[in-house]
Amino acid sequence: MIKSPPRLVEEVVNRYVERCIPYAVMFELTYGCNLKCRHCYVTGDDGVELSSDEIKDILDQLAEMGAIFLAFTGGEIFTREDLFEIAWYAKKKGFLLTFMTNGTLITPERIKEIEKLKPVKFEFSLYGATAETHDYITRVDGSFKRTIDAIRGLTRDGIEVTVKTILTNSNIREYSEMEALARELGVHPRMNPGLSPRRDGSPEPLQYDLSFEEMAKYLPEDEGELMLSYLSEKQSSRRFICKAGKAGCCITPSGIVYPCVMMPIAVGDLREKSFKDIWHKNPAYELERLRSLRSEDMTTCNTCDLAPYCIRCPGVVYLETGDLVGASPSACRYAEWRRYSRSYMVMQSTDSALLGQAVL
Repeated sequence: MIKSPPRLVEEVVNRYVERCIPYAVMFELTYGCNLKCRHCYVTGDDGVELSSDEIKDILDQLAEMGAIFLAFTGGEIFTREDLFEIAWYAKKKGFLLTFMTNGTLITPERIKEIEKLKPVKFEFSLYGATAETHDYITRVDGSFKRTIDAIRGLTRDGIEVTVKTILTNSNIREYSEMEALARELGVHPRMNPGLSPRRDGSPEPLQYDLSFEEMAKYLPEDEGELMLSYLSEKQSSRRFICKAGKAGCCITPSGIVYPCVMMPIAVGDLREKSFKDIWHKNPAYELERLRSLRSEDMTTCNTCDLAPYCIRCPGVVYLETGDLVGASPSACRYAEWRRYSRSYMVMQSTDSALLGQAVL
């Protein structure tokens, strides 16, 4: 596969952002799930799930609007019996598909169907390097084995797989082992710290978040350095601004449109209005406000000495505080860790240089 140069991709994405064209859509097909993960942020929207025909109609609208990337998520997408019917329809419309799943319901027969679909990405949630840890977090015995079996089945058939791991105080001690497991499985590991409250505002998942001591002890030193490298490349004018509500959005199982999967601000109902009406003709006040936000509106964050170390997600801060422009308690904690990590690495580098001079 020929990959476009990063700068060219960024320029194209920026054009979508400027014109508010939703090039990437996350479609939550269901909130039903066969696992009960301790840290899960999902809560139902009290609506009846869209039918296959309703989803196909929405896919027609998204294609007309210029959407390119389509991610199916949940809940657990394989609890829907019509998943492949929907996926094949999306494929024929030209969408580049991503499947997000826990993998426990993927059978050999389903693997054959997935291979025919050829999704661009296939992402699994994996929460530990051992069954004991993973099953503790999912609260379902045997889920680790079923997930690993599905990953092996897909990679054996040549499908590119990414394994996503939310780092918690239950699995952080297995960081190195999880990296080793990813290498053995031949998959791309994506291990990230940082939990958010539930969509209804419940802080319950936060009890599993990492402490500063755990970050300093278990997270690799270069993890913070990689994040700082990423931050240094971000234009200061866009430091705290994301693409939610501009070039991306989320659709819930009952057809409610959110600016982002992590930003549960209802901006329209697709059972009442078309996507074009919701997105362009008569956008909700919240959507207009989100689109008008600038980095300078984040007055607290812009004057904070942690700003050079901060990765602030507007959706998470909204869940934490109900305020799109305020400071994020979790982002502040992780920024503190990155500053500590940078200081520690500089100190080590200085000590090594001094030692080298002493030897000479």
